[in-house]
Amino acid sequence: NTVIHYLHHDDVYLNVFPLFHTGGLFVYTLPQIILGGTVILLRQFDPAQVLDLIAREQVTVFAGVPTMYQLLTQAANWETAVLTSLRFCTSGGAPLPVPLVEKYTREKQIKFKQGFGMTEFGPGIFALAADDAIRKAGSIGRPNFFVDARIVNDNNQPLGPNEIGELVLKGPSASSGYFNNPEASAEAIDAEGWFHTGDLAVYDEAWYFTIKDRKKDMYISGGENVYPAEIEKVLYGHPDVQMCAVLGLPDPKWGEVGLACVVLKPGSTCTAEELMQQMRDNLAPYKVPRRIEILAELPISGAGKILKRELQVRFAGT
Repeated sequence: NTVIHYLHHDDVYLNVFPLFHTGGLFVYTLPQIILGGTVILLRQFDPAQVLDLIAREQVTVFAGVPTMYQLLTQAANWETAVLTSLRFCTSGGAPLPVPLVEKYTREKQIKFKQGFGMTEFGPGIFALAADDAIRKAGSIGRPNFFVDARIVNDNNQPLGPNEIGELVLKGPSASSGYFNNPEASAEAIDAEGWFHTGDLAVYDEAWYFTIKDRKKDMYISGGENVYPAEIEKVLYGHPDVQMCAVLGLPDPKWGEVGLACVVLKPGSTCTAEELMQQMRDNLAPYKVPRRIEILAELPISGAGKILKRELQVRFAGT
């Protein structure tokens, strides 16, 4: 990150991640300390406080997950926030919706850099340049130096361009395994030394990778693979959707069916039927969730990610 994002000792980084995450400790915090730069640490993510601190402390570098960037736009001081000190923002952890990129570009002239990292392999595995934020929307970019990447099928055979499979990685930054858990280590690292990420992904002819979904988030409805991230992307295309999460629930006929949990923007009068039509217009019939729940909020982890497991427990059997 120090090299590809041109960090230097004059930068001011505002860290909103827990330090027990690779994103919190290694993405910019440690590089800034090594460079003699400034790091501001927060005990928790508070959207209004973040916007105030960026202006007051002249923050030049900020990183978050898409949910955090959504929440910043809902803060009472978003309209008046002055973010001109920022050289760029970095997003990771999940695909960044195009409408959100466009909103930041249009209203705050923010440049986004996107990427992919994980605790088991390091924070800077893939990178997508700011110039590609719209052109390659949804992509995590290309592998960084010292990282070998493949897409493989269930038999661990490499796949070609535009074929969906599991993302596997190899390189010197890989961990040796999970502490005191040899079973989990053996499951994640195969005999050839490839680390299995558990992410379903695809790459194109230009070697740009895109995460389709977590392997465990994919569900099978009527024998067809359904990727929630694809459905969420369609929902985020609706102007009234603030936040959403799609998950599979057990069904006696189809095996699993989709549930879309949606938080609307303040003041919106959008109905579930309007959202259903948005999906019917943009998805194959088998991908359209069976139902929609409009909620006041979604459960969020300390790292800013939506807790789908809590939603599955809440709505299972309903």
